[in-house]
Amino acid sequence: MSDKQILLKSEKDLKVILAGQYMKQINNYFGDEKRALKFLSSVVSAVQRTPKLLECTPESIINSFMIMAQLELMPSGVSGEAYVLPYTVRGIPTAQFQLGYQGLVTLFYRAGVRSIVAEIIFDNDSFAMENGMPIHSYDVFSERGKAKGAYVIIELQAGGKVAKVMSMKDIMGIGKKFSKSFGTDFSPWNDANDPQLWMWKKTVLKQAAKLVPKNETIFKAIDADNEDSIISDRLEPSKVESESLKMGNLLKNAETNKEGYQEVKNETQPTKGDDIWPEAEGRK
Repeated sequence: MSDKQILLKSEKDLKVILAGQYMKQINNYFGDEKRALKFLSSVVSAVQRTPKLLECTPESIINSFMIMAQLELMPSGVSGEAYVLPYTVRGIPTAQFQLGYQGLVTLFYRAGVRSIVAEIIFDNDSFAMENGMPIHSYDVFSERGKAKGAYVIIELQAGGKVAKVMSMKDIMGIGKKFSKSFGTDFSPWNDANDPQLWMWKKTVLKQAAKLVPKNETIFKAIDADNEDSIISDRLEPSKVESESLKMGNLLKNAETNKEGYQEVKNETQPTKGDDIWPEAEGRK
């Protein structure tokens, strides 16, 4: 084993690693070279928006972005599909994959859902349940008060609807339990980052996933989003290859990286893609 370790001093170094050792997998995941190249540009943009990621372990950064690639989602502060956030595990700066609300919606539609309606319930709204379905109305020109809950209604492709309603207490309880970044400045749970409460809608939609026909990709994405263990603990169960997420090649390369770490030279300049944006108001 080499005594040199991967050094990620800048977003350029990360791009060199992904474009070199992981490009084949990324192309396979997206099935389109142009989308794969856009993903690399989006990764560069994501690190530029959150430079603190470079303080995290290289393995956790690479693994988090590769999970995103497996799901065919783009890191973006505007689209809100997925994020990689910095946090600390047992004193070690570690990057964490975070599924966004829009990313979860994308996966639901890929799975064949016909429509999704997700709304926040405020104190002054009119809200009731009728035959298991939310009945919700409000005056858009009046003060709606404080948010007190959220709901989602999912119309299935085969017909019929399912609904899930949750209170603020239950939503925040799940956030505290499952989100490693909860309470940090970078967290999408932070009110300053999520003034429109997209994380509330996402949480209710995740719970509603239990009510719809099982889809392997959706549940894999939710499992990754809920992951509580450190990154090294997470690689072991993911060795079970999933056709929908194509984990096999990723793990083989992860093992290769462990056997031969190397210092990355700044051989290429970052490509600025169309999705380099200022930080979004709310991480969806």
